[in-house]
Amino acid sequence: MRRARPGRPGASAAVAAAVLTLATAGCGIRSMDVPVDDGPAPTRASCAAPGDAGGTEVFLVCDSRVESVERELDRQPPEDPEQRIALANALLGELQGDPPDEERAAGFSTNVPGDLRVTGAAGEQDEPLLRLNWHPDDLPAFALAQVICTFAQSEVFADDAPVTLGGPDAETDRQDRQYTCTSAVRHRPDTLRPAAP
Repeated sequence: MRRARPGRPGASAAVAAAVLTLATAGCGIRSMDVPVDDGPAPTRASCAAPGDAGGTEVFLVCDSRVESVERELDRQPPEDPEQRIALANALLGELQGDPPDEERAAGFSTNVPGDLRVTGAAGEQDEPLLRLNWHPDDLPAFALAQVICTFAQSEVFADDAPVTLGGPDAETDRQDRQYTCTSAVRHRPDTLRPAAP
């Protein structure tokens, strides 16, 4: 009776390695020497503003748009230009500070420069002009959208009325601008354009 010849260990190992290489290549998977940790999967901001209804609305940046949150401020309609300036600057102060922890956790932030100020007010009570120490054209688009919508929803202007903003008095070569807080302004601040005259 003829005894079976033992296989060659080297040949078997080579065949197994070749089969494994072909199988891996066929799946489109490239072998790697070390594991890769890309961190947790990205998540969308909730943009769910905490707090109870009834406060003054201010607009912060969240998920590539501006959304309202509430602040406790004096909501009395201003009776003269000085009160209008004071209220507008109080609103700017709420836009410039870091949002509270719970708002940051929901994805809120701000783009309004810390040195932005309202320096003057003019025009009739129903159609006032607020003059800034920056010309509106020089503000980042998201910051301008925050300012427009915050002022439009406050007693600085009549609710949802157009917001008229101008730059420093010395900038006589650049016109004042009128804006409306539309859905396009809130959801696409990067395409913000002045309202038609």
